[in-house]
Amino acid sequence: MHFCSHCGHEIPHREKFCQQCGTRVEYLCAVEPLPAEPPPRRPVQAAASITKWIVLYLFAVCLTFGLSFLYYSSPELFSWSFPFGQPKTNAVDLQPESAQRSPAAVKADSSGIAIKNAFNSLSAGVQRATQLIAETGKVNVAGDPKRTAANYRSIHNGSDAMLSQLTFPPDISAEVGAVAMPLKEALSLLSKSSLIMADYLDGKLSLAPPNPDWVGRSQEYFVQSQARLKEAQQALAALRKKIEKS
Repeated sequence: MHFCSHCGHEIPHREKFCQQCGTRVEYLCAVEPLPAEPPPRRPVQAAASITKWIVLYLFAVCLTFGLSFLYYSSPELFSWSFPFGQPKTNAVDLQPESAQRSPAAVKADSSGIAIKNAFNSLSAGVQRATQLIAETGKVNVAGDPKRTAANYRSIHNGSDAMLSQLTFPPDISAEVGAVAMPLKEALSLLSKSSLIMADYLDGKLSLAPPNPDWVGRSQEYFVQSQARLKEAQQALAALRKKIEKS
């Protein structure tokens, strides 16, 4: 089909002139109609993707709220334990060491601890008694300025204080008793000796017959105290050796 290039009128086939305006056919050109535009495509794929993400988001929100409500309403449901694969513990291993040992062994351990504690107390007592006897020896020197009633009373009080600290249970071992008994006797004799001299120097003791020689009696107690202290020192050394071997 041809159309006039001047007026656009349709020209039949093999016509040489346009019937509308008379233009020759040589100046005519074939004009093809423009193709029709296709209808716009709908974004089906994009809409489907958006819908999917919205559904996933709503599902996640609902799941979160549901789990939160379940946790606060029934927390015991979330206290899971996984016993599988855990090593089994032996009931004997869970018991304390003292329960697995024989009563004789436990008693021996407790006895050993008691002996060590007694040894520490006896060591302090022997050391203190040695100091007090050394002070008494200095005070006993006739004519010495230290030979006063106040110094003797200080020794007397120190001996009594040390005696009050030496307390042991009745079932004490023989090794501990071998130290404790002579040590207590040494401190007791030293306390008597110093008290006699303190009262003598203060004029509280009568020198008229038949009263004894107070100074001589005090000296006798002091010598006996020295002998008992030596026994305590020897027994303490033996007790130390026994503890070191055990």
